[in-house]
Amino acid sequence: MWNYSFVFPSMLILLTLLSFFFARRRLPIRQNRIFLGLLALQLWVMVFDILSSRADESYAQYSAGLLHALNGGFFLLFIARIFWFYRFTLGILDIALSSRWARLSAIPFYITEAVCLSNFATGAIFSIGENGYARGPFYNILYVCFAFYLVLSLVLLLRRARHLKRSVLAGGLAYNLVLVVGNVVRFLLPQYLVMDTFCTLAIVIIYLSFLNPDLYLSDRGPTFNMRGFRLVLQEIRQRPKYAVLGFVLQNYNNERSILGGDQMDECISLISQYLSKAFPHCLPFYLRGGRFALTCADAETCERTKAQILARFHQPWRAHASDLYLNIAFASVDSSVNLGSVDRIVNNLVLALSSVHSTGESVNIQEIDQQIDITRSLEQAVERDQVEVFLQPVVRSDNHQLAGAEALARIRDASGQLISPALFIPIAERTGYINQLGQQVFEKTCAFADEGNLKSLGLEWLNVNLSPIQCMQRDLSERFNAILARHNASPERLHLEITEQSMGDYVHLQQQLKALLERGFRFVLDDFGSGYSNLSRVKHYPFINIKIDMEVVWDYFHERDSLLPTLIQGFHSMGFTITAEGIETPEMADALTEIGCDYLQGYMFSKPLPMDEFVQKYRLPA
Repeated sequence: MWNYSFVFPSMLILLTLLSFFFARRRLPIRQNRIFLGLLALQLWVMVFDILSSRADESYAQYSAGLLHALNGGFFLLFIARIFWFYRFTLGILDIALSSRWARLSAIPFYITEAVCLSNFATGAIFSIGENGYARGPFYNILYVCFAFYLVLSLVLLLRRARHLKRSVLAGGLAYNLVLVVGNVVRFLLPQYLVMDTFCTLAIVIIYLSFLNPDLYLSDRGPTFNMRGFRLVLQEIRQRPKYAVLGFVLQNYNNERSILGGDQMDECISLISQYLSKAFPHCLPFYLRGGRFALTCADAETCERTKAQILARFHQPWRAHASDLYLNIAFASVDSSVNLGSVDRIVNNLVLALSSVHSTGESVNIQEIDQQIDITRSLEQAVERDQVEVFLQPVVRSDNHQLAGAEALARIRDASGQLISPALFIPIAERTGYINQLGQQVFEKTCAFADEGNLKSLGLEWLNVNLSPIQCMQRDLSERFNAILARHNASPERLHLEITEQSMGDYVHLQQQLKALLERGFRFVLDDFGSGYSNLSRVKHYPFINIKIDMEVVWDYFHERDSLLPTLIQGFHSMGFTITAEGIETPEMADALTEIGCDYLQGYMFSKPLPMDEFVQKYRLPA
């Protein structure tokens, strides 16, 4: 009645695959658990398929109860198998089984299983009569349920195709299309037990595409690789608590070139073996380039693991009969901060390990994540011309009347909160955005100087910061001159503040200052005392004002000596005026005025204000 020529070879293939699956080291992830359930279901489906078919062929030799049990068990397992294939599709798409969508989409499965369970009383799927096995009136519900989950799987894969890697999409489509073909063949040729063969083929495709241990095992000892790391993170980031500890071999490339590739590869293998044995409850990963990572249960476990690893690296690693002493640096992340996607966590960890590669200072990758957010906000502000300009007043020391103001760049994060310039300015300089940011600040300051009518505010000048990187632009004077012309602004009213750091390249800076000086600009030396400048060096530059760094001001106020007063006298003798930064109390203002400072700036007078608030506060009565 039935042809068994396909089912027995399929069972042998399945048993072989099962032995390989258990023989190799596996990732403890949902995909593997679902796959194991799928293997078990497929094995039982094949057993029940053979037993029920044999029993139906010789129905007269068996009781009706046994025939009901065997056929009913087969159909229950048959529907469970396609549902398990569907669950695997949800797994590769990172759709939680507890999600609303997953629960709703399981309803047809439960309905079909309920119909199968009720078959003994209703005969809906099959019946056992005098002539043995016969199909029931609702037999085709099996095909409908099967087709429903196949179509749903294919639709989900195609809808998310843009967000999937090609290998994932190809593997997902392949095993589902094989199941489609198998279902059609079973419908057209019911006398052949061929559906089990197609399901086994689909399982083989799943194993080769997604679960082959060689895809996830590192080639440097018993650790997993980056691909496995991403899969594990995809799962553990949904837990209430988790932690990831990463560490990197410092100066890895240099060590590799000095010691040789073979010796370093053996050392990497030794470290991998150590991690696997010493931390059985943590999953170890080798991320290439001397970078390792371990997943831990929580932050406390992470800290204990870190201390143990550090202690081990105080001892040598013996590779090729040589003792190697290696330095490492750590980076970590835990569930206390939501970093979002797996890609973001991985990228941040790699960036963090790269940043500690040479410094040796351990970091938490939340810090790197913050830098990424700031970089994103900075990029958006620059590209959308959303850099804001705040003004902080500079007052005369004798009467505290407004004399000038410093234009300061400000940007906001995604929630609209201001980001500290101490955070975004270094990133702007490192990424090159400082040129565009500085140009926007200068343009908006020129527009304010034209439209705001400086006389109505009693302002004699506006100071604009010029970064060291901006000073490297060959066409800086032409750029600024074009902006001045657009806004009909006077360069004499715009003082460019230059830090001591900019004074490193003497020849180039002198050329830049000369070109800008010819355009009518004036210059201020900012943050004097924070670098290595001295009187003899400063006198070679065309500054009109020297701004004493806030830290120098505070040091003098707390422990007065003759150094700062002597410097100020020296600057005065050279024709410079002096501004003291960081004034926060009347006592500080009096002390700095007493030693000869001409201007004062600080929170005592005002914090930096948006331009409209500055105008409202300082506009002179008509």
